[in-house]
Amino acid sequence: MEKINDRLVQLEIDVLSANDKKATQNREKFIADGVLALNLVSSPGSGKTTLLCNTINKIKDQYKLAVIEGDQQTLNDAERIRATGCRAIQINTG
Repeated sequence: MEKINDRLVQLEIDVLSANDKKATQNREKFIADGVLALNLVSSPGSGKTTLLCNTINKIKDQYKLAVIEGDQQTLNDAERIRATGCRAIQINTG
């Protein structure tokens, strides 16, 4: 490791290489199966679920949809998504 300045250290290893490999495998599987997968990431309260619910309501009659919802402690977002008629699986991440 080389010290670049008081706050930054250059790493000689890729700490996310296992994640990158899994992401590549997932991407290849999605492409092979004709699946469009999106990952919405932003701060809590930024409007991700509202955007998702509005989008689902506009396109649910044209596409087969499903959502994997990651939330730290509640089921609220998954329940909002299910209220649109879309399948949703909740993963608690906290």
